[in-house]
Amino acid sequence: MKGYFNNPEIKKSSAVLFIIMAVFLICNYIVIKVNNENLRRDYIRVLGGITARVIEKSPQLEGEIVPLMTRELTREEELKGREILRQYGLSEGLGVSLFPYIKDSFRNSIFNILFLGIVLTGLLFLLNYLQYGYFYDNMRNFSSAAKRIVEGDYNLKLSGKKEGDLSKLTQSFNSMGEVIRAHIYALRKEKEFLVGLLSDISHQLKTPLSTMILYNDIMLTRELTKEQRETFLKNNQDQLNRMKWLIQNLLKLAKIDANAIELEIEKQSLNETIEEVIETLESKALEKKVKVDFISKGDVNFSHDRLWLQEALINVVKNGIEHSNEGGSVVIDLEDNPVYTRITVKNTGDIIPEEDLANIFKRFYKGRNSKKSDSIGIGLSLAKSIIERHGGYIEARSDRKEGTRFVITFLKY
Repeated sequence: MKGYFNNPEIKKSSAVLFIIMAVFLICNYIVIKVNNENLRRDYIRVLGGITARVIEKSPQLEGEIVPLMTRELTREEELKGREILRQYGLSEGLGVSLFPYIKDSFRNSIFNILFLGIVLTGLLFLLNYLQYGYFYDNMRNFSSAAKRIVEGDYNLKLSGKKEGDLSKLTQSFNSMGEVIRAHIYALRKEKEFLVGLLSDISHQLKTPLSTMILYNDIMLTRELTKEQRETFLKNNQDQLNRMKWLIQNLLKLAKIDANAIELEIEKQSLNETIEEVIETLESKALEKKVKVDFISKGDVNFSHDRLWLQEALINVVKNGIEHSNEGGSVVIDLEDNPVYTRITVKNTGDIIPEEDLANIFKRFYKGRNSKKSDSIGIGLSLAKSIIERHGGYIEARSDRKEGTRFVITFLKY
């Protein structure tokens, strides 16, 4: 009942109903009082006329008759009086129309009660019409809004009051519209992502496939020496390895971007995660004659998925090794404070132009001055997606004084 009266519409209709009933009762009271006054007047008029006739015939009875009019009759007197009147045809079954004074009073009472009843019925009908009209108008608004949403107008919002069940329904409807809008937006983004991914895969696989087809045609249509055939086969093997690596990383990137994987987040040593990355890239660093150093002021426990975060760090550190000059170095610095945990990967060597910094994390982007002809440009994009799934962000800075730095920051909330 308490929740029932939280609705402003119910409060208003209940107040109006209470006022109507109060007015009806007051009017009924006034009508009854007026009827009683009329009955008393008619009662005095009738008894006065009877008394005058009796006293006119028998003046000596005046002293006995007048006091009888102001006191109650005994049961015996009442029965005797009824018997006498019955002998003259006057009884309770006699029609009201045969009683001249009572007839008018009765007719007026019936008219007044019917009039008040009609007025009350009209007011209740009007209240019912206004109340249900209000609710049905709102229902039509909801129906119209739902139809517009079905037709594609997802930005529609209904206005409502701040309290009551109808307001809650309006808020729920608006929330539903927002959820639908978010889902439609997500579906559209997924569709765009899928189209872009398929386009990227097609574009990236086209070149190695064309090369392999060309090499195969040459081997099938020409007379080649054993050394030439081995060269073509080796080139085809390189293209196959490149395609395998490309497809594997594209699938990883697609899973990350589409939220199709569940990260196994555990609080564990970030130092160990970085040390394992360095061990994985040790042979790559020796091949490039690049020294990899790890600087940390203490063990840092950080909630992360070790395998996926290692995947991201491997791509960043590997990028630093590949773009360092022979004899250069890559320095990994780990910093932890109450505000954030930060990993900085710094390398000496190639400087990234300012115009490339804004695009370096885009999928398949290659810098204008890139010296690596076999570079695909997917590693940093994959690293960025993995880091963002961990709640962090990555940025690149590059200048001749400090070298190139990739700064990975995880804020603490």
